[in-house]
Amino acid sequence: MQNVRQEKLLAMLLERGDWMTSRQLAGLLGVSDRTIRSDVEAVNRRMDPAPIKSHVRQGYRIAENAKLSLPAAGKESPESEIPQTPGARCIYIIQKLLFEARELNLVSLQNQIYVSGYSIDNDLRRIRRMLEPYAGLKLVRNRERISLKGDEAGKRRFYRDLLIAEVQDNFLNMNLLANLYKSFDLLAVKDIFVETLEEYDYSIHESMFLMVLLHAGTSIERMNCANYVSMDNVSQDLEDTIEYQISKTFYQRVSKRLHIEIHGGEVGMFALVIMGKRSSSYTNDFVNFNGKWLNTKKLVTEALEGIYSLFGLDFREDADLIAGLKIHIHGLIDRVKAKVHIQEVLAEEIKRQYPFVYEMGIYVVELLQDKLETSIAEAESCYIALHLGGASERINSVWKYRTIMIIPHNQTFSDMCVKKISEMFKERMEVVGVFSYFEEETALALAPDLILTTFPLEHKLNVTTVSINLFVDSETESGILQMLNKLDKKRFQLELTSYIGKLIRREHFHENVDLQTPEEIIDMLCSGLEKEGIVEPEFQDIVLKREQMSPTSFVDTFAIPHAFGAFASHSTIAVAMLKNPVRWGNFHVRIVMLFATNEGDERMIKVFFDWISNLVNHPEELAKIVSSCTYEEFMDRIMG
Repeated sequence: MQNVRQEKLLAMLLERGDWMTSRQLAGLLGVSDRTIRSDVEAVNRRMDPAPIKSHVRQGYRIAENAKLSLPAAGKESPESEIPQTPGARCIYIIQKLLFEARELNLVSLQNQIYVSGYSIDNDLRRIRRMLEPYAGLKLVRNRERISLKGDEAGKRRFYRDLLIAEVQDNFLNMNLLANLYKSFDLLAVKDIFVETLEEYDYSIHESMFLMVLLHAGTSIERMNCANYVSMDNVSQDLEDTIEYQISKTFYQRVSKRLHIEIHGGEVGMFALVIMGKRSSSYTNDFVNFNGKWLNTKKLVTEALEGIYSLFGLDFREDADLIAGLKIHIHGLIDRVKAKVHIQEVLAEEIKRQYPFVYEMGIYVVELLQDKLETSIAEAESCYIALHLGGASERINSVWKYRTIMIIPHNQTFSDMCVKKISEMFKERMEVVGVFSYFEEETALALAPDLILTTFPLEHKLNVTTVSINLFVDSETESGILQMLNKLDKKRFQLELTSYIGKLIRREHFHENVDLQTPEEIIDMLCSGLEKEGIVEPEFQDIVLKREQMSPTSFVDTFAIPHAFGAFASHSTIAVAMLKNPVRWGNFHVRIVMLFATNEGDERMIKVFFDWISNLVNHPEELAKIVSSCTYEEFMDRIMG
C-alpha cells in the first residue's frame, strides 16, 4: 500500500499526462530527487503492471497500460490542495492561524504540505517579516507549535491589508473564465453582449462587467442542462426597462448561436443583474422557504455586518454588492428548494489564488445555512466570493489611507488645519474623523490607518501616529509625507509577498547558468515554459522582438525580458542565476527574470519594476539578491 506522498506522486503524474522530471516532482512534494526515485521504485514494486515509466532525460510518466484514474469529480487534484511556493505556504499558514486554529502543530503541518522542517522555518521567518509593521502581532513558537498572538483589531488590520494585496488589480480575468466553461465559448458570448450594449448605447461599470458576464455564463451552462429560474418575486414593471430589452435581445442572439431554449425568467433575472444597485426597485425583499418568509435584504445586511466585524472589510454601503448578493441569494434559495446545484467551475482557482476572499464566501454560506437550517453546496461560496472579490477591488481602486485627527484647540484653527491637510494630501488619504480628545474605542470603530495629533499621544492601538503642528508647517508636511511613504512600502511588501511570491516556481528557477548571450538565456527560459505548456512556441520570438526595441537590462544586475501582452496560460516568472555576468545592452547582468503573463496580470511587471527600483537604492540588499543561492534562499531574499 502506498503512503500518502506516493499517492500524491501518482496523482500528479496522472493529472499531467506527460513526462515530469524528478526535480519537478521533488519541488512539488518538497522532498529530494533521491526520495522521488525511491518512491517510484516502491510504487512499481507493489503494483503489477508497474504504473510508472522512467526515462534518463525526461523523467517519469504514467505507463499506457496502467490501470489508474484521477480522483473523483468534485475533488481537487493533490497539487491544488498543497501550497507549492514559499509565498503560497505563508498565506496557507496565516489563513490557518486566522480562521481555523489558535495554534498549529509544526510536525503535522510538514505532513500536510509535504515540506521539510527547514522549509517551514524559512516560511515562519517570512511571516514574521510580514508582521513587522503590525506592532501588536507576533508569531510565537512553543517547541513544535506556533500561534499568532496579538489583539483582535491588529489581526483584522493585517487581514484587511492581505486581502487588498491579494486582489490588487487582478481579481480573475476573462481568459480564466472562458477556459472554465466547456459547453460553449464564453468569449463569443462576451462579444454578443458587448455588441448588444453598443446598439443600445448602454454602459456597465468596468468593475461589474466580469460579474455580469459570469452570471450570463452560468445561466447558459444551466440552460444547456434544461435548468431554468423562476421570477415570482419580480415587479411587472421590469419589462418596460431598457435593461430588460437588452437582456431579451442578448438572449435571443445567444439562443440562435448556441441552439438553446430561453425562458422569460432568465431574461428578467439577467436584466436585474445588468441593473446592479437599481435592481432593488424591481425585486421583492421576501422569499418563502419551507413555509417561512425570509427577508433577503436583511440577510445581506447581516452578512456584511458579520464580514465587517470578523474581517474588518466594510462593504455595508456598497449598493452594487448589496443588490448582487440579494439576487444571488434569491437564486440560491430557489436552487436549494429545487435540489439543483451550480457547477464548481471556479472553486479550485478561487481557493488557490484568493484564499482570503474565499474565506469570506464560506462565512456567508455558513450564515445562510444557519438561517435556512439546511446544507448549501460549496459552489455557492465561490460565487459569493466573486461578488465580494469584485467589491474588494472597487475599494482598492479608490484606496486612500483612513485618517483621524486629534486637535484639542478652538474650532476656527481646527477647521483650517483639517482643510489644509485634507487638500494637501487628498490623493493619498481621507480624514474620516476629527476629535478634540482621544478615545481608543471611538478611534478603533473608524478603522484608521493613520492618526494625526497636535499633542503628544500614547495609546495601545496598532495604528501609525504622527505629531503635527496646528498651523501645518514644513516639518508637519514632511512628517506626514514620510509616514504615507512608509505605509505605501508596507502595502507594497504585502503585495509582493502574497501575490508575486506565488509565481516563481522551483522548476522554473535555474542556478549556475553558464550561457554567454541574452539570446541563449531567453531561449533556455522560454523553452522550459513551452515544455510545461505555459507558452506557445512563438512566445520566444515576441520576447526577442521586445528586446530589439530596447534591452530590458536594469543597471549592472538585472535583465527582465518580457512580452508586451498576455501570452501565458498562467502567469509565471522564470529565473536564471548566471554563473558569469553577461553583457545585456549597456549593462552586465547576473540575474535574468523572464515574465510570462496571463490576461489581467500585467500589474505583476509594474510591481517587480517598483521592487527593483527600490533595490537599486539599497546596495546591501541588492548584493544579497545577486549572490549565488538556492531557490529557497532566493525566495527568502526576494520577499525579505
